[in-house]
Amino acid sequence: MALGVDRIDGRRYDLQLDQTRRKEHLRMASVFRRNGRWFLRFKDATGAWTKRTSDFEKKADALRMATDLERQAERVRLGLEPLPTTGPAMTFEQLYDWWWGEYGSKRRGLKNDSIDAFNRKRLLPILGSLAVREVTPAKIEEMLQSHVQELSPASLNHLRSAVRIVFGKALKRDLAFGKNPAMEVDKRKVPKRVYETLRAEEVPLLIAALEDKWRDLFLCAVWTGMRKGELLGLCKADVDLVVGTITIRHSHAADTTKGSHEDVIPIARPLRPHLERAIRQSPSELVFPREDGSPYPPDVPLEEILRRALGRAGLVTGYQHVCRRKECGFAELRQDNQALPCPRCSFRLWPKALPRPVRFHDLRGTTGTLLARAGAPLAVAQRILRHADPRLTLAIYTRVDMDDLRAGLSRIFIPDMSPDLVPEFLVPALSPGPHLGKTKALIPASNLAGDQGLRMVGATGFEPATTCTPSRCATRLRYAPRKLSRQRLG
Repeated sequence: MALGVDRIDGRRYDLQLDQTRRKEHLRMASVFRRNGRWFLRFKDATGAWTKRTSDFEKKADALRMATDLERQAERVRLGLEPLPTTGPAMTFEQLYDWWWGEYGSKRRGLKNDSIDAFNRKRLLPILGSLAVREVTPAKIEEMLQSHVQELSPASLNHLRSAVRIVFGKALKRDLAFGKNPAMEVDKRKVPKRVYETLRAEEVPLLIAALEDKWRDLFLCAVWTGMRKGELLGLCKADVDLVVGTITIRHSHAADTTKGSHEDVIPIARPLRPHLERAIRQSPSELVFPREDGSPYPPDVPLEEILRRALGRAGLVTGYQHVCRRKECGFAELRQDNQALPCPRCSFRLWPKALPRPVRFHDLRGTTGTLLARAGAPLAVAQRILRHADPRLTLAIYTRVDMDDLRAGLSRIFIPDMSPDLVPEFLVPALSPGPHLGKTKALIPASNLAGDQGLRMVGATGFEPATTCTPSRCATRLRYAPRKLSRQRLG
């Protein structure tokens, strides 16, 4: 019997051991093969699953390395070992220089140099001399707070994002360990701005005020919602006048757009003759090139061209009347542009137009707004503006102005409440009482004279009448005895 008991206990022990091993296997490191390389998967010092590439040819070697890394990370997580310092001891400034040379300078952008200068000026004075492992969330927050008076919340978020991107690449290249410190720093709340758009009747005024060489470009911006770089990088081969489509695949000289994908949008009928003229007059493969056929530089001043056209078209917020005599210095803001003599020196005033704050990118917002006012579905506007999320189309590019709000309010119908149309029993309620300084409630006049008693109670005489339950049984007191209630109801 003892031998049989020992066998049973041994089997139970084996079963428990197998379950323990299975549970440990779920927590253990693992490897997987992809594109001919072995990838290591294990828990880092923070307890989060992480992946790392390896150069091992055999699975056993890769699994052994993953297990060793997980054991080391577990000891660090339990406080048995300090943070690993096997990597090169570099400062944050050196890490930023490495990131800019490897990744930052190769990003698709037009202002990389200015962005680099902006980051170095704000990040390095506080974080530059610190070791990489000494850059903590507290230090990053201290750096951001030192620029609160100087920078806007959006610019502070850009600095936080720069640190997050640098550490994200460093963690993948084993130049940093642990968590990304910038992930634990809260973002600043950016107030939403209201950007200007043009109404349908204002677009012809703007186009008429432009020079002839810019009209086709600006009309294409309004009718397609394309971005500045996409317009300047548009090629003739991307315009199919037979089918009536435009394939958007370039931005300036880059091979991809902002979304890194190609899109096809239709050509509106009013835009077709302008595209045909632009293609016919272009001496190069571009649709909107310079006079010699070369592409426009990314810093072409389309904003200034737009502002001057807005001033000539009268789409302004007002006019600044300035005296042209230097010794006078008189200036006054007016709504008209009539040139009048200066009240100080009788010299003729010069009216300077103050254009509405419409950016060239707001022409893209104008496209979305005009689509919304025309009753186009949100999915149509999303496809034309090429947004991945329709909420972005709805929140940013479908804008309303005061005329839209007035049109919405005008749809509300309320009967006329003039004294000639008010019923007689409401007249006393509309006039304020002698002892009350406010208008009385709208109740029938028969209930205003004295105590009306049972006139204000329900059919049973116990509680007020209800519109949904006019029956006697429905208005019986909830807690009244059933027998007593029946007597009263009888």
